[in-house]
Amino acid sequence: MSDTSHPSQPSDSRGPILFMFLDGIGLGADDPTCNPFAAARMPLLNTLAGGRWLANGSRRTNDRASFVPTDPRLAVSGRPQSATGQAAILTGRNVPAEIGEHYGPRPDARIRHILAEDNLFKQIVARGGRAALIDAYPPGFFHAVERGKRLLSAIQQAVYDAGLPLMDEQALRRGEAFSPDWTGEGWRTELGYTDTPVYTPYEAGRLLAQQARRYTFALFSTWVTDVFGHRGPFDKAVAFLERFDSVMAGVLDHWPADGLVIVSSDHGNMEDLSVRKHTENDVPTLIVGRDHARFAAQIRSLSDFMPGILNRLYG
Repeated sequence: MSDTSHPSQPSDSRGPILFMFLDGIGLGADDPTCNPFAAARMPLLNTLAGGRWLANGSRRTNDRASFVPTDPRLAVSGRPQSATGQAAILTGRNVPAEIGEHYGPRPDARIRHILAEDNLFKQIVARGGRAALIDAYPPGFFHAVERGKRLLSAIQQAVYDAGLPLMDEQALRRGEAFSPDWTGEGWRTELGYTDTPVYTPYEAGRLLAQQARRYTFALFSTWVTDVFGHRGPFDKAVAFLERFDSVMAGVLDHWPADGLVIVSSDHGNMEDLSVRKHTENDVPTLIVGRDHARFAAQIRSLSDFMPGILNRLYG
């Protein structure tokens, strides 16, 4: 399951796609006491979005990027959840409607069956493209999965079902995969490593772009935002968003002109720290790069990403 591959530059003439997935971010109120997006200094992200990341309900497009409030509810009552939301993104199917509920955090047998039938990673591989999840996982993660003590997330499951590796400690050390905080600090402070790489946010973004552009489609996923949504604290959630602004600067300064960068999520949570549960709010989708407005026009809900990405790459 761990990574041993060294992919080459994709040959797709339309340019690569990088999907920056931030678990549990929605569009909330303009209240800097409970919404980190209302308090954080995000000059680049706000400029790209044509305004602040708040619940104003409007699509926005400028010369460089498009911003789309995106529906995670999919006409199913209740609070959206990670497993069904991520599966909808990666299959193009209304997974909550198919199983009759929002479900998570990790997929059950029903959702795993849907992911195994078809998903975005499988489609790209079948068409001769290169796809990867460029997150690095420590040895303990793989041991827990192998012992049956941990289920894969929907994103990880989709990668596995496509016959692709989940990247490991060695991929992190080679600079081919990244930690959920981008910079690598967590591998030292939380996992006890003393010699794994640590980057500035901008450096992390630069390296992430350099690795992601080697694929037709690369996805980077962080769960840290969802943890802040459930547990706080507020000041660290704000600091993480400000870090993300610097990471995106590094990504975009080193991303090819013909490529596309997508930022989105599976459900709301971190935009309202006055509660510790998921919200029913729209999630933000930011699209940066060539033909961003054309891609944005296809996005209404989470189930629109897979067909939109395949159309962008192969349509």
